[in-house]
Amino acid sequence: MLVLAGMLAMVVLTACQAAGKNPENIEIPVVVPTVDASLCQNDVYPSDAPVFGDITSDQLSGEPDGIRIFDRVVGDGDTPTIEDMVTVGYTGWLTDGCVFDSSHARGEDAELLLVALIPGWREAMLTMSVGGTRRVEIPPAKAYRELGSPPVIPPNSTLTFEIELLNVLTPQQAIATATAIAANATATPVPTATPEGGPIVSCDNPGYPDSAPQYDDVTEDQYSDEPSGIRVFDSTVGDGASVSPEQTVDVHYTGWLVADGCVFDSSYSRGQSISFPVGGVIPGFRDAILGMKVGGQRRVYIPADQGYGAQGAGGAIPPNADLVFDIVLDNAR
Repeated sequence: MLVLAGMLAMVVLTACQAAGKNPENIEIPVVVPTVDASLCQNDVYPSDAPVFGDITSDQLSGEPDGIRIFDRVVGDGDTPTIEDMVTVGYTGWLTDGCVFDSSHARGEDAELLLVALIPGWREAMLTMSVGGTRRVEIPPAKAYRELGSPPVIPPNSTLTFEIELLNVLTPQQAIATATAIAANATATPVPTATPEGGPIVSCDNPGYPDSAPQYDDVTEDQYSDEPSGIRVFDSTVGDGASVSPEQTVDVHYTGWLVADGCVFDSSYSRGQSISFPVGGVIPGFRDAILGMKVGGQRRVYIPADQGYGAQGAGGAIPPNADLVFDIVLDNAR
């Protein structure tokens, strides 16, 4: 999953007023925001991992306002659908070559739920096959837009990724391998993968433990507003380390639809916590995690524009759906 930053662009005037008049033909260069080099992972990036400069812009193809791709290797295996979990090796760069996220730097492949990724990633992967390696340039509108992903990804950033697709697991295969074990809603519906790791649990919530967090545990008046637009209530304030955007976290969580209290995904139903990169999830979930410390438990209300927006998420989350998550932060690394 993937991964994050923010600084404000500045506009600088290069000429000054004279005799009380504005000069003509004034040049107003836009100073592109830069990231503190200490936040980049270039110093720990392996020498045998993909290199930013070995694919040039003219090798990429695509629509002007869309993603642009170059297939270094065309795979011949399975092609993922929006509901699948994928195993990938990847690196993400800013336009100046800053490595802001990389599975290679962590020394381990990443397992990502496709529906949970930024739009440009989803679009790139839906036309890949296992065994393929793709370079993709993602414009801001299909990445982190004007929000960025502080502190590493500035607002309105174009991102470049190199992705090697190693494996694809359908929801059914994920269940069979115990990576996503959940009860079927009824005898007839087919489980649908959901953004945080497993098949949908029906709105009747069968299989959801009574001992797990319940939707009504937190009332509307207990939430407080955050600048990002989410609303939070801390059931327990952690006393461990704070989380940074480049880390991977281990959490237990439940997600509900605000409209009807439907449990659409829960680690408690699967009987195991889940690990993921902080920068690889929806903005509201990411911002909730970044405000926590290890050992904490937080209830977060995520409006649709900080969740899955007008697109929704497969058969699990309708378009324009507000979401509530209960998150227990077990570890960050």
